[in-house]
Parts: sequence; C-alpha cells; structure tokens
Amino acid sequence: MRFYSAFAALCGFQATVVVAENTTWPWQTFKSSPHEPPSLEISKSGPTSPGYLFFDQSWDAHQYSVFIMSDSNELVWQSPHGDLKGFRVQKLDGKPVLTYFNGLGVPEPFGWGYGIVQILDESYQSIYNVSVTNDNYKALGSIDSSSFVSWIDMHENTITADGTMLVTGYNVTQTDLSSVGGPKNGWIADSLFYEIDVKTNEIIFRWSALDHIDQIPLENVQPFYPIQDWGHNSSSPYGYFHINSVDKFQDGTYIISSRYYCSLFKIAKDGSIDWTLQGQTGGDFALNGIKFSYQHDARIHDETEDAFTLSIFNNANSDVHNGTDHTEGILMNVDLATREVSLVQTLHDQRDEIFSASQGNTQLLPGTHVLMGYGSNPKIKEYNFNGSCVMTAQFGFDNVISSYRSYRSPWVGVPKTLPDVFSCIEQGRNKTNVYMSWNGATEHNQWKIFGAATRSDLIPVASIRKTGFETMASVKGRLGYVQVEAHGLGIQKGVSKIIPVTSGC
Repeated sequence: MRFYSAFAALCGFQATVVVAENTTWPWQTFKSSPHEPPSLEISKSGPTSPGYLFFDQSWDAHQYSVFIMSDSNELVWQSPHGDLKGFRVQKLDGKPVLTYFNGLGVPEPFGWGYGIVQILDESYQSIYNVSVTNDNYKALGSIDSSSFVSWIDMHENTITADGTMLVTGYNVTQTDLSSVGGPKNGWIADSLFYEIDVKTNEIIFRWSALDHIDQIPLENVQPFYPIQDWGHNSSSPYGYFHINSVDKFQDGTYIISSRYYCSLFKIAKDGSIDWTLQGQTGGDFALNGIKFSYQHDARIHDETEDAFTLSIFNNANSDVHNGTDHTEGILMNVDLATREVSLVQTLHDQRDEIFSASQGNTQLLPGTHVLMGYGSNPKIKEYNFNGSCVMTAQFGFDNVISSYRSYRSPWVGVPKTLPDVFSCIEQGRNKTNVYMSWNGATEHNQWKIFGAATRSDLIPVASIRKTGFETMASVKGRLGYVQVEAHGLGIQKGVSKIIPVTSGC
C-alpha cells in the first residue's frame, strides 16, 4: 500500500488518501522527472480529432493524479498527487483554463466527495479555488470532517458563459423514510447543486433534492435503488438520488442527472421540477427507440426554442444491476412541443463490449467525432461521424483502475517551472548522457545542451530535437556539469538549473 496526503494546499484541505499500488499494469518512468504516468495501450483504425487526452485515475492506480497525454503515449503534464477528478479544459474570460476536483473521494457504494474545484491557467498556476463553505453540511458518519474547508462534490465543475460554475454537493441529514420501509428518523444523502461565482464564491443558485421530495417521491426510486438496509445511521445513509451532472439552458433553467432515479430533471428558476425524462418509462415524454439507466453526464447541445439535442453516458449498470446491458453513449433529440424523445445515435464498440458500473462521460468533439471515457473501465474511445470506433486508449485493467471522466482538447501549456535535467557518464565509455524534460510544456521543439568540467565554464556542446516527454542526448567526453535550454518558435526559452553529472549510467 502507498499512503499519500494529497489536497489543495492553497485551501488548507487536510485528510488522508490511501492508495493501493497496482503492480501489474505498466507505467512509464524517466531519468529527469519523478512522474510515472500509465503506459497507454493505444489502438487506432482511423483519423482522430486534434488535441491531447485529459483524464484522472484512481482506485488501484499506481499514482493518483491527473494527466495530459498524447495519442502516441507521451506524457505532456502530470499533476501533483491527489484524489483529483473531472479534469478538463474549459474557458474563463475567453481563455482556456484547466479545472478539476481536488479533495477526498468516498468510494462505492457511496461514490461522492468533499473538496474544492481548482482552476489553473496555461502555466499550471492555480488562479481560483471554487468552494462551498457554510451550508450546514454533515459528512458521512465514518469520516472526520473537522478539517474540511469546502463541501463541493466531485461530480460537476462546469463553467458557464456567465463566468459561474455549476457544482454538486452531498449532505448527510435526517428525514422520514417510513414510506418506503425505512426508519421514521432515517438518514439520507441529500443531493444538492449550486451555481457559484467563480471569482467570489458567491452562491447564485442553490437546489436540494430533499426540498422537492413532493415532486420527486422516494417511492419512484425503489425499482432502481431499493432502500434495503440503508438509512439507519449517518454512516450508512440512503443515497437515493445521487446527482452526477448539471447543465444550464439558455433561459437560465437547469438539467440535472440522477443516477438512481435513472432520470433527468429540468429545474425551473424557482427550484421546482418543470419536467422529468425517465430512462425506462419516459416520465413526461414518449421514448422513441431509446432506453437508458444509471446514466451520467447529461449535456445540452444545439438548443432551440422548442427542442435540443441531449448527450448522455448510458452506464446501463450500477452496484444494483450490473453486467446485463452494455454501456453506450446516446445522442437524442428532445422535442419540447410534442414531448417526444427520438434517437439520433448510439455509440458503442461492438468488438469490445463494456459494462461500466459507475462514472463515465460522453464528449462531443468538433467535426462530429465523440470521445467517451468509461469510468469504472479505464478506457477512452473515440468514435467518428458514423459511429465507428477509431481509437481505444486503455490505462489499466477493467474494474481495477477507474477514471471519473476523460476528455480530448487542444491545449497550449507554458509552465513557469524550470525544465528538468539528469546527466550521467556512461560506464566504461568516454560519453556523457543527458536526459531532459519539461512537465507541461507543449511548444518547445528543440533542446540545447551546455556542459563543461566546471560549473563556471559551460559552453554549447549539443543541440537536439525534442523526441517526446523526455529527450536523451549522448555527448562525447566526460562532462562535470550540464545545463539545458528548451527552445520553440514564438515562446520564451526554458532554462534548467546547472546540475552535476553523476558517474555510472
């Protein structure tokens, strides 16, 4: 086992994450860098969209981190260790930023978290920490929450066009569960969502599922998530709703996804339920060629006055029902005038049937491609316009390593950190090997190497093109010290520290 303390230092978040080291799936190592990303097993059968892959990994992962990697299995950037989720590129004030949840994840059968959402700029500097601090929260009874400074959950971190962020929360509280066979003084995990001003952390809108139990009754969830023995104490609350995504309509209303109701709800500006789209019965809609259950990541596209396109990640599996229906992405047209929902496209790889019991997402890419992250199955797949899988990237064994969501995006990284370098004299030969890397840098394409017998006499000794995350050069002679510079068109060069050369590569 490995033990990491991995939290948002800027926010003072304290807890302990226990990581079971996976010793079977291979990971990469470097001479110049301590980072150890997974080795992606990549297969391609057609062109893919431009951009890098963005994903987190947890469960029995070798390292809890978030990663930017290329389709050629090259690391671009790895974060410090932490229980991090939902890593992606978004825009704030018209500029690309990185966002992810940073905190403490509570594993299944609960599957939520407590923490902040960090926003990083192009230099990987944290510019905002989005948090919810004072809302009378109570954590899961088995967790010491005395040091918590924020209660945001891992399930959502969407930046809106208004410069706000949509986030979720889970509050363990008491309510009457006798209507579904539970205790009268029972315990539930209430699902909440917020719209928050990114720069001030002011709460613009707050919604609680428990406040609307008259419109979303407990009886409706029993076929999909029966109460059984849940709800008798705060350590085993009945997590009946399980909110896992929030998106916003142009008119300021919201759509949320409930995993265990197998439903999507439109939330009006006053918090009431405008309509329900239930994945098995339709709810307030007629379903034409569509069924879904235990879904994640409901997203609005191509919105008009009377209709919109909706994408979801249809797990079709959970900790209640698993291994019976394959997981797929679904694109559907929702007609608000006729109250009909029609299938646009389903996405799944018939050569690789996947049954994801948790997590996952469906990202619509430019050029009609779609990227899917498979949650509890550590795979990323890209599909082309006709639904054919053109790429699979796997970074662990199924149900051993997970990734909450995965994305593809273009990204320009300009780190403020210095390049890293390691150098050693090749044993028995008159040769010095130099290993260079620069975590997060995307624009350099050349390395210049300086060396000498002493620190004060460095001169240029080699120039070499960048060949991946780490580039190796072999220089004739036995140097005592080296320094490297990264160069690229239109960027400020990066200069490493001067380091002594070690003996015996």
